[in-house]
Amino acid sequence: MSAIRLRLGAWALGLGLGAYAVSAPAVTQIPQPLTLDAALDWAADYNPTLRAAKIRVERLSGKAIHADVAVPSNPRIELGAGQRSTPAGSGTDLNIQLSQEFWIAGQGGLRESAANRELAAARDNYRYLVSATTARVRAAFLSVLVAERAVTTAREIVSANRDLYDYAERRMKAGAGTRLELNAAQLGVSRARSVRAQAENRLARARLALDDMLGIDPRRRLQIAGTLNLDQPLRVNDRAGLLTRAVRQRSDLMAAAGRVAAARERLKLADRQLIPNLTVFGFYREENGGNGQGPGGSGATIAGGGVSFELPLLHRYEGERKQAAADLDQAQLEQENLQREVRLQVLRALSDYSTARTRVTALDRAVFDAAEQSVALTKRAFQAGEVGAPAITTAQNNLIAVRREYLSALDALIGAATDLERATGGLIAINAGSPRHGD
Repeated sequence: MSAIRLRLGAWALGLGLGAYAVSAPAVTQIPQPLTLDAALDWAADYNPTLRAAKIRVERLSGKAIHADVAVPSNPRIELGAGQRSTPAGSGTDLNIQLSQEFWIAGQGGLRESAANRELAAARDNYRYLVSATTARVRAAFLSVLVAERAVTTAREIVSANRDLYDYAERRMKAGAGTRLELNAAQLGVSRARSVRAQAENRLARARLALDDMLGIDPRRRLQIAGTLNLDQPLRVNDRAGLLTRAVRQRSDLMAAAGRVAAARERLKLADRQLIPNLTVFGFYREENGGNGQGPGGSGATIAGGGVSFELPLLHRYEGERKQAAADLDQAQLEQENLQREVRLQVLRALSDYSTARTRVTALDRAVFDAAEQSVALTKRAFQAGEVGAPAITTAQNNLIAVRREYLSALDALIGAATDLERATGGLIAINAGSPRHGD
């Protein structure tokens, strides 16, 4: 539901409700404990990337309003006065002129069209950022859950190795054990504690990454509520169909097309700069011949009008036209590159997800349980005097290695699923369920 909420916010922004969407959200307390849905809801308002994108949309909205004008400038009024001195006396001449510049080659319409296309591209880009941010927040949240599982398994390893050490110490004191066995058990405890320290640091870093995605003060302590639901694979059987739908879904491709259209309008506008705008003016002038008497015996009053325009002789706007043409080429190149990159992203993500899913299936919890059972069996064999220090070390190494591989597979699966969600514009996503009783 939270992902839908993010998309609805993007849809509202696309309808022109940018001013409302950009308004600073009221400061509220983040929900505790924090579920994935609540995290996505919070990110919709407070994620720094989305907030910056909303501000950019608002800025381009103002630019579009500025471009939507019927004439290039406001009317211009000029007032002048001068002192006239003649043999007959002196007087004051007055001059009033009102002028207005007009578009004459459709430049106004091109400016408006280019600005509106740039605004539409920014809104499309915002919609893509919504789906990408949803994927990133989801990945950060799931990474915390994996890190919590890493801490739990590390503590289990510490406990298992501590049991082995305690028994080896008792055997040593009873005269039945050897220093080599005790040293091997002690080394196992030290390595397990190191693994636990690494897991706790990993959890701290995962929490900080989630804080960053949510835009909250990292000093705030979050309580995370959720479970990893990675047992059911994502439905990605129809690869060709998914690729086609992803291309249609990705709004950043729409944004790229909008930028090409805007650049094309800017090029047309640059070409038409050679056609000068027309300024129409009217004036009223009073000429005083001295003591209120003009040369003919009375003051002269003159009213008239005219037109003016620049002569594009010295400045031919060649640089502006060349720059606009290069901007269009760049926009087209970026669009082509993005279309190819989207397809590559989807195919890479599908391949990575398939491999990661296979790894997780191969290193299922049952495999980890089997590694723990091997430690317990080694302990029993150790108690029976059937094995010695090398068997203890082998069991410890096996437990740590299987744990490392299992967590690495979970990381890869979440990373691949996140890449797939971003590549498809949110068509596919994994989730984190509500915590079950006893979890």
